[in-house]
Amino acid sequence: MDSEVNSPGAGTPAFDPRLFLRDEELERGIGLILGAERALAAAAEPARETAGLSIAECRILLALRTYPGIEVSALRERLGATVPTFARQIGRLDAAGFIAKTRGMMDARTRRLSLSPEGQAVTDPIAEAMRDALRRAYRDAGAEKVAGARDVLAAILP
Repeated sequence: MDSEVNSPGAGTPAFDPRLFLRDEELERGIGLILGAERALAAAAEPARETAGLSIAECRILLALRTYPGIEVSALRERLGATVPTFARQIGRLDAAGFIAKTRGMMDARTRRLSLSPEGQAVTDPIAEAMRDALRRAYRDAGAEKVAGARDVLAAILP
């Protein structure tokens, strides 16, 4: 039966009613995702404050943990920051010694960013607090649900 539901008919994929979600269910999902982001940030708040980082600076450094060597423009776009604000934040993080800049291999005008050892050290407690919160949620949910949640979140990302 499943193969019939998902097999194309006359060149058009068949509608799968199991994928139908009402607007209310989708809005609940959006609320859960946004709430989870706030909960992870709240779990890391003491470590972020101890490090003396703003929320925006913390997001930049955490993104560099995930995407080391990312081009400056790609990181700015990923975080949705304006050019002047992002440049100011990067300048502060650079002056504090938290980031390392390298020239692009193909184009020397481009800059790639990574965490410096100091940046790694300052973000370790923040990342650990977030991992602990996520670890608890994953354990409560179970392996199968964790895999499904990861698939859904990955599908949202560009």
